[in-house]
Amino acid sequence: MNILFVCTGNTCRSPMAEAILRHRSDNSIQVRSAGIFASNGSPASRQSVEVLQDKGIKINHQSQALTEELVEWADLVLTMTGQHKQAILSQFPSKIGHIFTLKEHVLAEKETLDNLEQLYDKIGQIRMELFDLGNSDEDKRQALMREMETKMKEAKKIERTMPSMDVSDPFGGSKDVYCQTYEELDELVQKLAEKYS
Repeated sequence: MNILFVCTGNTCRSPMAEAILRHRSDNSIQVRSAGIFASNGSPASRQSVEVLQDKGIKINHQSQALTEELVEWADLVLTMTGQHKQAILSQFPSKIGHIFTLKEHVLAEKETLDNLEQLYDKIGQIRMELFDLGNSDEDKRQALMREMETKMKEAKKIERTMPSMDVSDPFGGSKDVYCQTYEELDELVQKLAEKYS
């Protein structure tokens, strides 16, 4: 199982989540992290490193920007916010059904997630049909577009019933703020590790 954590700059939340999962899981899970607006080669924030070290968790991190290669490597892309998720989906629509917020993936009821995954899979299939169809059959194209719109509305309706799925951003905050983010991530990542170990 290859898991990719994604946040904004890849210096706070996603490297913390990556380090925690490495610490909590066996070798059956490969883990990386990236940032949507990251510059390559920056270290994790000083507060992130301090908080992790206080908990006995090792971190050796260099930030990296999200790339197609990383998204393709991942079996599962877990973002820190809904905005991160939407940004990645708009860039990599073929990965629908493999991209979730961390909270959504860990906390949502299995039935709810299964329903969402089925809807995302169907949306992906329709997109492929549309791509293959091209401009050859306008009636079929219109029918597929209507079906895709219906499925997308169903998915959005399910997503709106879920609680906030964002992990708080400690950037610029005190060490105490980073500690709070660590606690939030640790609880989520522990459940994630249990799910896949």
